[in-house]
Amino acid sequence: MKSWKAITSFTCVTASLLTLAACGGQSEESGSAEEADFPEEDITIVVHTSAGGPTDLMARELGSAVETIIDQNVVIENLPGGSGATQMSEIASAENNGYTLGTMTPSQMGLLNGTLADQYSLEDFSWITRTQIDPYIIAVHEDSEFETLEDLVSYAEENPNDLNVGGYGGTGSGHNIAFNIFSESANIETNWTAYESTGDAVTALLGQHVDVINSNPGEVSQYVESGEVRILGVMAEEELAEMPDVPTYEEAGYDVDTDWSQFRGIYAPADVPDDVKENLSELFIEAMETEEYQEYMTNAQMQEGSMTNQEYDEFIQNQDELTSDWYERLGVNE
Repeated sequence: MKSWKAITSFTCVTASLLTLAACGGQSEESGSAEEADFPEEDITIVVHTSAGGPTDLMARELGSAVETIIDQNVVIENLPGGSGATQMSEIASAENNGYTLGTMTPSQMGLLNGTLADQYSLEDFSWITRTQIDPYIIAVHEDSEFETLEDLVSYAEENPNDLNVGGYGGTGSGHNIAFNIFSESANIETNWTAYESTGDAVTALLGQHVDVINSNPGEVSQYVESGEVRILGVMAEEELAEMPDVPTYEEAGYDVDTDWSQFRGIYAPADVPDDVKENLSELFIEAMETEEYQEYMTNAQMQEGSMTNQEYDEFIQNQDELTSDWYERLGVNE
């Protein structure tokens, strides 16, 4: 394996006495040498979901790609609980040296604007990189009368609050807000049915216990292939590469804010040094460009979403504003 970018560009490689003479014993040079070749230890990524889910898979694929670049290991630890609250507490209290990181999704944004609002803020964490976008979709059972989004909207207009829509999480969850954004654009009203996972919502649709679900491509692709599920639209700026016949909401005639997305990324405790954040960001971006990771992205039907730490910081600020706005509109904290 090749060694990765060093934080400092100067290293003395002689016997110890000659090193002291060459470097002149300067404390500034000595301090820099101690920071050389980050990372020098194994990196741990704490995942806020159980093993086997899409976020866990992302972390493992990303870690595997990173290990082809550096000489250290990337250790994946699963710490589910409290919709991400347990992991968030672990990250907040970790040492800020860049060796303990966490996976990040809209779940954490919800916590920061909801149940953990009095405990944490954006400033209590460091934002390292965004890794991917897992687009939101609207899907129906194959036996549904809805062939298009327009069909669904026409029915909902004539029958307010009659359609039952299923998805992961209650009011204010990422999926719930995504469907509310669509509903607002289409000017329709429906009933939301919350499930403990997107997989549970898919199961409910297969059993025809709900009329519609808000999901992600990877969760329904096998049922699309078998003809049991039909995707009506995707909440993204571009069509899905693996499903080019599925229109975006905009193509179907519904102008929605695609800034709201099912994103995944990496974050860390507060006050991680800027050079460490930059090096981590560059490391992950390089890993995301590997053939191994790109193959995973294609197979999982994810969209590219890599960002530098500066870009990700700005993105998180925007997501925080969007989350706060929708929480207020939906009365989540009342």
